Amino acid sequence: MAKLLVSIRDTAEAELINNCNIAIVDVKEPDRGSLGAATPNMLKAISRIITQPQSLSFAAGELSEWMSPCGQSFSPSPGSYFKNLWNTFDFIKLGLAGTAQSKYDWKVQLKLFFDEIPKNSKTKPVVVSYLDFKSSQSPSPTDLIEFANSLDPCSTILFDTFDKSKDSLTIQSLAGLKELIAKAKSHALTTVLAGSITSDCLADALTAQPDLIGVRGAVCDSQRTGSIAPERLSEFVRVLQQANRNRTSK
Repeated sequence: MAKLLVSIRDTAEAELINNCNIAIVDVKEPDRGSLGAATPNMLKAISRIITQPQSLSFAAGELSEWMSPCGQSFSPSPGSYFKNLWNTFDFIKLGLAGTAQSKYDWKVQLKLFFDEIPKNSKTKPVVVSYLDFKSSQSPSPTDLIEFANSLDPCSTILFDTFDKSKDSLTIQSLAGLKELIAKAKSHALTTVLAGSITSDCLADALTAQPDLIGVRGAVCDSQRTGSIAPERLSEFVRVLQQANRNRTSK
């Protein structure tokens, strides 16, 4: 049965969804893009609100936003920038838009970024695979599955979209999604499927058998840059639970 990840942007939304039937509460700033980063102060404030058993995740933007002009270091240092969050959040995720065309090796740079996470921290890296990898100039999903498998601290891969005007099932065929998720699971990776998933396409999305479904726009009052609407969240949770029951009864 697929669990639910919901992305929130501020403390008001954190208060709204706390203690809901959500496995992972993810924090991002949708005005800053697909994986827009919230400020450290906002992340810390949200972490004080969310209670267990919900896990906490946060987006750190795109790798290209962190690189110094020489491409050999980060500005600022992620380790210092997020220094008060490493023992609070369970996961950190970072996008790779534009890196496939970079003169610098994205594998080396992404590993260097994740190496900034303190070794004794509970925070684990999540590898993000944009399904619209060609238009976003990102590494291919197949390459990212292999990379995630090679990265010792990583146990999770997120299949998402960089362009939020199209959903994952429009960008990638259902057969293709099934193949990618099955390949990731063969490497013992936890799989998250996001990318403008709505109630209308949820049943199809679940046939790909992801471990989690990630949403924001589907539970907001207008679009992903709007505010989470309680009634829309409740309805999505209901639809997900029913779809899970329908799948297990077959």
